[in-house]
Amino acid sequence: MDEIKAFILSFQFMTRIPINIQIDADRNDFHRIVKYFPLVGGFIGAVASFMFFVSKNIFPREIAVTVAVASSYILTGAMHIDGFADTFDGLFSNRSRDRMLEIMRDSRLGTNGVLALVFLIILKILFLTDIKSNLIYSTLILMPLVGRFSIILAAYVSKSARGGEGLGGLIIGKISMVELILSLLFTSVIGIYFVHFTALLKLLAVSSIVTYIITKYISMRIGGMTGDTLGAVNEFAELVIAVSMYLMSAIKL
Repeated sequence: MDEIKAFILSFQFMTRIPINIQIDADRNDFHRIVKYFPLVGGFIGAVASFMFFVSKNIFPREIAVTVAVASSYILTGAMHIDGFADTFDGLFSNRSRDRMLEIMRDSRLGTNGVLALVFLIILKILFLTDIKSNLIYSTLILMPLVGRFSIILAAYVSKSARGGEGLGGLIIGKISMVELILSLLFTSVIGIYFVHFTALLKLLAVSSIVTYIITKYISMRIGGMTGDTLGAVNEFAELVIAVSMYLMSAIKL
């Protein structure tokens, strides 16, 4: 698979954008697309920012922020937040490891998942609403940008809980150090346009630490990571960025 095909496939895999190009990908080479995930995240953030810009002159800021957040989920087919909800349903079911994995596969949404999903969206909207106006666009772009890098980091430091099965098994434990570094480079090159270098380092450090802790906790509970738990990592990282940007703007860290 050449790099242009890998780049296109990353958009096809991570979004619901109708790119009508047929690309044959070998399962063993699929991990090569991950380095482009941050570019996809930056694009999603740009769309969310545009939706906020369009909405803010028509509706109150709270509604404009809600439109921006909703647009990011529509663009991705809600794939990551669905995994976030499934992860909470499984981990907090107080069942055996195998049963938790079965619950995550279940398309039905349980109470734990619903509550986690509701609180996540509320917190995102509240923090984005209270962030200073000059930082809202930067935050909307940095959230999915760093969130997609966090998926790569989590997949790099873990193994598959399902023995390589499922979508997560395509990349979990298969990412090379070079691919991790390239994804970090893409994240940094885009991020530096929206916050100064020191702030970006802080954001990446905090989100990476949180990602590592969550990944190790999940791995301890179910023996590894899955596609659902990678989605959960993305959502946690996005929330961490929203909270961090709020704190940095409020207390000038």
